[in-house]
Amino acid sequence: MAAIDPREVQKRFDRLTSILGDIASHADSQAAERCPYRDRHDQCTAKFHCRNQTPTEASDMQHCGHDGRFDYRSAWETDPAAVERARQKLKKTREKRKDDV
Repeated sequence: MAAIDPREVQKRFDRLTSILGDIASHADSQAAERCPYRDRHDQCTAKFHCRNQTPTEASDMQHCGHDGRFDYRSAWETDPAAVERARQKLKKTREKRKDDV
């Protein structure tokens, strides 16, 4: 069995972190302006009542009528300090990646 090079492991870990970090950043910014239950056809996929739902004649689904000005992130961010630490780590990884390129 070949020896594991810690530098190679770290390099691969940093690459995965940068890829997943970009995905997380995009999801984070999108969560501030888009309802997580709204699909690409502006239909509401929530299985519960929401004040932004409006009935549609075309289907049994409800239309998502939000105006894009609400933020659902507080519903799942229970430890703001942990969230901020993760953001700072992602920022450092992105900066390092820019320096490497």
